[in-house]
Amino acid sequence: MTPDQPSLSVIGLGKVGETLARLYHQQGYRIAAVSSRTTERAAAVAVLVGADVRDPVGAVTAADITLLTVPDDAIASVANTITDDIEGRYIVHTSGALDAGVLDVLRQRGAHVGSFHPAYPFADVESALKGLPGSAFAVEAEDERLRGWLIGMAAALNGVVMLIPPGGKALYHAALVIASNYTVTLYAVARDLLTGIGADSAAAEQALNALVGGTVANLRSVGIPAALTGPLVRGDIGTISAHLAALDAANPAAAALYRQLARATLPLVKARGKSVQEIERLL
Repeated sequence: MTPDQPSLSVIGLGKVGETLARLYHQQGYRIAAVSSRTTERAAAVAVLVGADVRDPVGAVTAADITLLTVPDDAIASVANTITDDIEGRYIVHTSGALDAGVLDVLRQRGAHVGSFHPAYPFADVESALKGLPGSAFAVEAEDERLRGWLIGMAAALNGVVMLIPPGGKALYHAALVIASNYTVTLYAVARDLLTGIGADSAAAEQALNALVGGTVANLRSVGIPAALTGPLVRGDIGTISAHLAALDAANPAAAALYRQLARATLPLVKARGKSVQEIERLL
């Protein structure tokens, strides 16, 4: 632990809490305490990171920063249990959707509060331990010292920081949901269309995995709008018309989704210097 590294406590040891505790332990942060509703869970993680097992109040008083990594719906109720003297303590939650205001009860008791959200899909702990470093972290903190510590914590994991202004958290999280969660939805729609015409499920998924992986690689290498490929940017009216006719006949809901996505894509087509008048008429 270096002089500019705060000690940490973690309350809530689901996938996010365990991942952060283990990663920051690996980076030399002292994990002072962990707390969980399940004693066995807390004891297991405590062994991995060299921490004490405490109740929520004890966890807060043991460290410089307490990470509240419980589910969103439990944040306010857990905060309400931290009733002892917390004057000057630093407490942040890791929700993507909720802003620091959900911890106002702790602010009123003298604590400095904020939020620290790793923008990463936590499917399981082991994959997150490998994938989270290098991700983006949303930081929300009015207190200058807390903000500096959180920025440093993101840097310790080679992360990029997004500073979230007051009132901006819901839009921030909606953007992540569109990019991450709804990619899964679009994948499922595409897979069902392929298997609906008789394609083997494994073959369909292999095709889609290559396409989605290639798209992400293109976004990383050339960005928006250059990463856009396909009939819209080519102005291929015949292909788009054939898509719509086939979808209207086979799956009207997917046809409506296709039209909505096409309309949302037209600004990118324009940014590539292409005319969209014929496409607009067709849609």
